[in-house]
Amino acid sequence: MSKIKYPRYTAMAVAEELVEALRPCCERIEIAGSLRRGKQFVGDVEIVYVPAFAPGVPVDMFSPPEPVNMAEAQIQAWISTHLVRQRLNVDLQPTWGAKNKLAVHQSSGVPVDLFAATEASWFNYLVCRTGGAWNNQEIARTANAKGWRWNPYAEGFSKIDYHGKETGEKSERMDSEEAVFRFVGLPYLKPEERK
Repeated sequence: MSKIKYPRYTAMAVAEELVEALRPCCERIEIAGSLRRGKQFVGDVEIVYVPAFAPGVPVDMFSPPEPVNMAEAQIQAWISTHLVRQRLNVDLQPTWGAKNKLAVHQSSGVPVDLFAATEASWFNYLVCRTGGAWNNQEIARTANAKGWRWNPYAEGFSKIDYHGKETGEKSERMDSEEAVFRFVGLPYLKPEERK
């Protein structure tokens, strides 16, 4: 069964609506996936963000207040107002965790994937979620050939031994998308050049 594709203008309108609403609740936010790569037809909208936190209210006089994840609160408000709804994954289960949320934009029917990163993992996350699959496989393959494992949801790369087990040694934190490519010795590709 082939996946439904949406015209760029439809998906971009959804992406821009959601990013505009979420931006005040984030430290960073970016449209990723095939939209960022400039594709004219896409299967979904992918948004990567680093949530901002606000001071919380103390639960009692003995506990410090828990910070409020403002992005999470905004996304939950979208559910309440029916802007988006949860989407089932291939196992017919909702994926609605702290880091990954699969949703559907209600009025358009466009699938939306929301990915919460940290400041430390931002550039690895952005490279991975921009894709495409070939680009990500090439980064992972080249890293493995050099004795490293790419964990796109972490700060950098983990050193592996000849059995493929992590040794505990970590690379420096990636400070740009270019740094991810440079670390494994690949030439930097702009999003529209990635496949």
